[in-house]
Amino acid sequence: MAPISSTPLTTLKAAQRQLLLKPLDAAVFLAPWPTPTPVTPGSMTDASGNLLPLPAAYQSVGLIDKKSGVSFARAVTAAPIEAYGEMQPVRDDITSDVTSLEFEPQQTSLLNLALTTNTNLSAVQANSTSGEVGFWQPATPQINYYSAVVIGKDGTDANPIYIFKIMPKVAVTKWGGEQWTPTNLMSEKLTLTAFKDDSLGYAVAHGFGGAGWKQLLASTGFKYTATGVTAAPMTVTHGTTSTSPLVVTDQFGGVVSNANCVFTPATGSGLTVNAAGYVTAAAGATQGNTTIGVVYTPTGGSALPSLNAAITVN
Repeated sequence: MAPISSTPLTTLKAAQRQLLLKPLDAAVFLAPWPTPTPVTPGSMTDASGNLLPLPAAYQSVGLIDKKSGVSFARAVTAAPIEAYGEMQPVRDDITSDVTSLEFEPQQTSLLNLALTTNTNLSAVQANSTSGEVGFWQPATPQINYYSAVVIGKDGTDANPIYIFKIMPKVAVTKWGGEQWTPTNLMSEKLTLTAFKDDSLGYAVAHGFGGAGWKQLLASTGFKYTATGVTAAPMTVTHGTTSTSPLVVTDQFGGVVSNANCVFTPATGSGLTVNAAGYVTAAAGATQGNTTIGVVYTPTGGSALPSLNAAITVN
């Protein structure tokens, strides 16, 4: 009987600390509903991972209370069906799925006052002499809908990781109330509920981007199309075979399969490469720097432009 191989739990766990995200900063942007929202993949950042501008109608609520931050809650209700003699439900159906957004804006701006009082302030003008502003809170308030984009940021300014939440139709459904004290700001916690936008077909969309995210993409498990590859330099000693294969990576740093690569040593270099990418330098191989051509063909795709892997023969 063949021995059972032992695999450490740490290997099976596949722990990747770089995928632990923590929004260190966040901003909430609102616009009158319906305002167009970024709804297609790749529409929040450019090719370099920089944030693209939002439509002009979106305004930031500004500073947000740090202690409570920005919270997203999801309430899901299910209706399980039970059968006589069965210990577990035989069927379960989701009957309600509601997502809400909660934050406490701190700035006294027209947008935030409209949110906290549920009042349309677009026509309100300040007194031209005193500068005083006054308005009446509706005695019979109505629901006011907005389009919302929430952006969080982890990482550094040089390599940010952006987290996006897009809610094309939201409304304030809970007001926390103001508390005037000498030790706290005049602010009010708000809860906004997300509704399905019928023209877009969803209530909440999620996204990730930024230069820092590009460096993580290959390890996240998301599929993407390789558009270019590079090969790591290698050093080989005369009369030996490399202890590791050539490493070919795509544009996001993901290691591609050498089985999908064709390796061609430079003419007269004295190098050979097997299908797995191991390089052998013959005893009479030319000493110094040479190259091995690499052509990668993704499964089911077309061959990408060839490249030269730098090889040093000692």
